[in-house]
Amino acid sequence: MRTQPQISLPLEWLAEERVFIAGHEFRLLVGRNMGALLAALPGDAEIPYWAILWESAVALAQWLVEHPEWVRGKRVLELGAGVGLCGLVAQVLGAQVVQSDYQPDALALCAYNARLNNMEPPAQLLMDWRDWQHNEQYEVILGSDLMYDRALHAPLLTVLGRALAPAGVALLADPWRDAGWEFADKLLASGWQLTLDSRVVSAQPQPREVLLIQGVIRSGLPATGGAAPA
Repeated sequence: MRTQPQISLPLEWLAEERVFIAGHEFRLLVGRNMGALLAALPGDAEIPYWAILWESAVALAQWLVEHPEWVRGKRVLELGAGVGLCGLVAQVLGAQVVQSDYQPDALALCAYNARLNNMEPPAQLLMDWRDWQHNEQYEVILGSDLMYDRALHAPLLTVLGRALAPAGVALLADPWRDAGWEFADKLLASGWQLTLDSRVVSAQPQPREVLLIQGVIRSGLPATGGAAPA
């Protein structure tokens, strides 16, 4: 019998969901839906965004499966791991993954979801972007739905610059929000070279277009905030 995840969120608010990424099935314990979570939470409670499987994570996971060479054999950091889908996909593709979040509950859910798929949980890093004390660098940084809060743009830029290894690449996904485009502009202004793409993923009540950002730091410029795979 599988042990339930040790998280503060009531388990009745969660449900197992099967996600198909380019023919690969992943089982994930996720929040039933944001509307139900918001209705059940006390008015002063912090919203558990980490428990939702966002369309951006699905889009980025699909992209990784289609381009496995970007993560295979690489050291990969998943920022704001949430339910852990992108990190799990990267690990299946041969990456050495560290999943990071500032919420202990999110990391507990990531580990549970790894075991739900008969996988060894990736290494974990409990860390807040606003007080980043981690000095290791990674060849690839993954992030989905990280850019929605403009107040976190500056610390996110700093974390990306500190955590990305020379010639590394940041792979980010955002559901076409204004804040996501603004963050892309801030990356450019900070000396990053960007390649932009998009894809449409299934969602309710209608499909959702997701912005995909590949970011590398231009050679010779300081990292204030990668390159193509070898």
